Amino acid sequence: MTVNRMILNETSYFGKGAIQEVANEARKRDFKKALVVTDKDLIRFEVATKVVDVLKNAGLEYEVYDGIVPNPSIEDVQAGVKACQAAGADYLVAIGGGSPIDTAKAIGIIVENPEFADVVSLEGEVGTKNPCLPILAVPTTSGTAAEVTINYVITDKANQRKFVCVDPHDIPVVAFIDSDMMMGMPKGLCASTGMDALTHAIEGFITKGAWEMTD
Repeated sequence: MTVNRMILNETSYFGKGAIQEVANEARKRDFKKALVVTDKDLIRFEVATKVVDVLKNAGLEYEVYDGIVPNPSIEDVQAGVKACQAAGADYLVAIGGGSPIDTAKAIGIIVENPEFADVVSLEGEVGTKNPCLPILAVPTTSGTAAEVTINYVITDKANQRKFVCVDPHDIPVVAFIDSDMMMGMPKGLCASTGMDALTHAIEGFITKGAWEMTD
């Protein structure tokens, strides 16, 4: 008999204006201070600032770490861990595509499991002891599903490779899928990642393993 495992995040909000719930979720969980994990372009084009404004207007404390780059590296994660510790943050707000959300997962895991501070030891499924620092994830692209999965990818520049980490402890506790955030992307990126999401949907429909959830 085959036994399958499915791990889903705790809560997901869908629809235009979903990011307004970020402050409500932070308050409900009695979070004190956020580290906002994003990249400089999302700040520059005032996409990430939409979420930052929600925190600001709610009177919630936060600091911004915008050092994320495409294909985040071990060094990017380690810099994020230092930023998180310096801020005294007790939760993360990850805003962006797969790169910021993946980096936030690694940061959150290492903050709560410091024995993996070298990052590379997280490769594969290593069985971390503690859940990561809580993550509220706000995707700005479609298709990666980083906001609701237990996987993340980090670049090992020294060895010119990428490695995949698989950890049930890294899944964001809440995801906010807001169409306004998607529409802030360049048209080409919005279209290509939308096709990525459509491809996943087609795969889920035609696979021999299809069932109620994939439908």
